[in-house]
Amino acid sequence: MEVFGTQIMKVLNLFSFRTLVLFATPLFWWASFSALSAESKADHPGKEIFKRYSLSEDIPKLAMSSLMQGEHLVEYATRKIVIGDNVRESKVFLVKNTDTKGNIDLRIKYNPDDLDEQEQVIDEIEAFVRTEYRLRHYAESYDPYSVKAKEHDNGRVDIFFEYSKYALPQDISYFRHLSVKVELVNGQPQTMSIYNDQPFKFNGYQIESYLQRLDFKRLESGKLIIDSKHIDVEGKKRDKPVRMNTMIRPIAIYDDQNEVTVLDHKMLEQVSDPRMREESVVLDRVFPLMGDMVRRQGIDLPLPFGVSVAYRNQNMDIPFTDFVIQGVGLNDLFDPYASIGAVNAESLTLRADLNILPFWNVYGLVGKINVDAQVDAEYTGEAGEFLRDKLNNKLPHLGDAFCSELSALCQTGRVKIPLSLEYDVVGLGTTLSVGYKEFFASVSGSYTKTRLKDTDNWGDGIVTVQPMLGYQLVDYRTQLFVGAEYQGLDSRMAGHVVAGDLEFDYDIGVSLSQWAYLVGVNKQLGKNYNLTFLYNKGETRDSMTVNFGYRF
Repeated sequence: MEVFGTQIMKVLNLFSFRTLVLFATPLFWWASFSALSAESKADHPGKEIFKRYSLSEDIPKLAMSSLMQGEHLVEYATRKIVIGDNVRESKVFLVKNTDTKGNIDLRIKYNPDDLDEQEQVIDEIEAFVRTEYRLRHYAESYDPYSVKAKEHDNGRVDIFFEYSKYALPQDISYFRHLSVKVELVNGQPQTMSIYNDQPFKFNGYQIESYLQRLDFKRLESGKLIIDSKHIDVEGKKRDKPVRMNTMIRPIAIYDDQNEVTVLDHKMLEQVSDPRMREESVVLDRVFPLMGDMVRRQGIDLPLPFGVSVAYRNQNMDIPFTDFVIQGVGLNDLFDPYASIGAVNAESLTLRADLNILPFWNVYGLVGKINVDAQVDAEYTGEAGEFLRDKLNNKLPHLGDAFCSELSALCQTGRVKIPLSLEYDVVGLGTTLSVGYKEFFASVSGSYTKTRLKDTDNWGDGIVTVQPMLGYQLVDYRTQLFVGAEYQGLDSRMAGHVVAGDLEFDYDIGVSLSQWAYLVGVNKQLGKNYNLTFLYNKGETRDSMTVNFGYRF
């Protein structure tokens, strides 16, 4: 009976414990991608207002990033940070060049004497430049329905708008807290002010006051450029008052028609000094493919690579319908409908994933599963009754005496067999997702296999499909979701088992629900981290899963 119970447990494993790796599905990936899709701006009131005042739609782009004003560009940037009594000042040049394929080469050129010695200035400036570069992808992410115009008697017109709360990733989402005012005089843009209406957090600072002012200048060619960009910030860092002042202004602008506009000859000579040091800023990524095209539509994309660790605890009840060993039916000896397998399993899996396309993620996983189970079989007593009759026929009352001594063999009863097993698990999976505003949908599929520890035989693979619907709390970067889980489980499990000196075939019938409901929540923690909780409930199983992930 012990061997029989062990074989039942092996069969149970074929389908019940692979579900523990279900959470290899990158929940945080499809939530962060699909829930942030920006709406189409093909025809909206904001466009009509811009058109009415002959205002270029490049204006919101320039507010997001000064890198938008030229494919080939030299800028001069200064920064001053005052934290308590500590004052830090630095000056650098930014040199941008774009090749014929649209790839950008961005470099920081500087004189070491112009950098503050108290901080990692180049690292911080690189981070700032990457942010400016990334913001250019979200140039279309202003809210078209927030655009308003106010006309004044002196011919001045103020245009107001805000940025969409759907399109910006968390680490640069502070633009969602900002309002914009563009001042036109006689139809010409003069200044643009960007200011906050509520405190917000950015790069470890609690920002109380944010003001960005752009002064425009029209070149002889008619092109509108930023003459200067000033950013003044006040707030706190670890309870210390903070003031930050940043200034950026163009030195030279080049276009593909060999037109060169030099705005400051003296500064341009400094950039050309061979004694200037240079740092290259890595900007473009290969993955996801078509990522830039999607970003230009105002859709946020998570970082392309991810690793995560998931812990899952699952309970499962296994109803039986048939017991066959070596082609011999055992239902007369053990009632399958009165027998059940109670299983508790814990798994720890490590997963790596990649966004190949903005809407398509693939992943692989490895892990361990520890199983504690108990097979509770209903013994019918048929074997004892058969022996009683045979012995009584040989010698009256011999069978009765036999059953009196071995009453457990001749009576019905429960046979409980505890089991403890360990398994290795491997798998592959993929996820597709779409979304609109706060809503998103996805479908994930995985194929996994398990192997009993210290053996070489991998069990049959199982396919799991997981459709999901969700809603995102945009301001909190939190996703709530509901869905279902399908496991391609067969009503019969058959195979060949070697257990010590025993070797035999088995064919066992089971009755399991292939579907279970899912609910969960995912919380993004800054730019790189996320924490997810999932609860699964079905007719024959329930589980909870916790996943911690990192993207880069």
